[in-house]
Amino acid sequence: MGLNEGSVLAVIFLIGLLLVVNLFGNQLLFARKYVAISVILILLAGCGTESSSPSDSKENNQPAEETENGTNTQETNENKQTTNDKTSEEDNNGNTQNNTKSPNATVTRVIDGDTIEISMNGKNEDVRLLLIDTPETVHPSKPVEPFGKAASQFVKDKLTGEKVRVKVGKEERDKYGRLLAYVFINGETIQEKLLRQGLARTAYLYNDLTMLDEFHTVQSKAKNNDQGVWSIPGYAHVDHNHGFHYQDEPSSEPTEDKNRETSGLLYDPSGPDRDCGDFDTHQQAQDFYEAAGGPQKDPHRLDGDGEGVACDSLP
Repeated sequence: MGLNEGSVLAVIFLIGLLLVVNLFGNQLLFARKYVAISVILILLAGCGTESSSPSDSKENNQPAEETENGTNTQETNENKQTTNDKTSEEDNNGNTQNNTKSPNATVTRVIDGDTIEISMNGKNEDVRLLLIDTPETVHPSKPVEPFGKAASQFVKDKLTGEKVRVKVGKEERDKYGRLLAYVFINGETIQEKLLRQGLARTAYLYNDLTMLDEFHTVQSKAKNNDQGVWSIPGYAHVDHNHGFHYQDEPSSEPTEDKNRETSGLLYDPSGPDRDCGDFDTHQQAQDFYEAAGGPQKDPHRLDGDGEGVACDSLP
């Protein structure tokens, strides 16, 4: 049992007062008795105050603890909410790995190695696979090219009837109205699967290049191993937009006649596939287009609108 600071000072004061009273003798007996009683009462009051202090201190500290705990709980809830909001935002943007694996479409038909039909958001859409090209199998003016059927069959085996994740590129559609997209199945794009087998090559790098580095890495292994389209010398080229360079049968046309027919042209009309990017002027493209059989035939697809004019966007 102890005294608080105020009680100690009061006791010292009263003891001093008692000593003063003693100096004046018995006439102050009554005063001495009064002082003694006062000292006893002060001691009792001090003890009661001291014994109640821990309880008061505990009570005074409890709201602070509760306030601190309440603040911590609130901060924890706010952090959880922030985390949930961030996760929700990532899910909506389709940028997380889990979202990449989450299907949002069903493949209803495989048209060829690089074009499929899907059902998404209640309607059917044709999808052109971004950043790759596979040999032709259904082109109206080209023969079936080597490994074209293999590429188409590979995609059919992997995708027909399957649920996939379609991630549309920066430019949503090409000039034919097809969606331009990466198509994921089991966490990997069908593009990567084709490139790994040597059944496609990287090409048409004019849209979304997000996965080009990954595609190059996968493709290089097939190329180095002379696998698939890389097994035919000069047949496939990396990042090349001119199709596959292949002739089903050698031309039997005499060299002299062929040279006369192609004199003044930049390229051989029966040679590798050409597009408008190979010409500097509309006239160059038009002469080549007509020498290749236009407007009745357009094997190089230079007349996009079928009006008999090749590369009309050139000067």
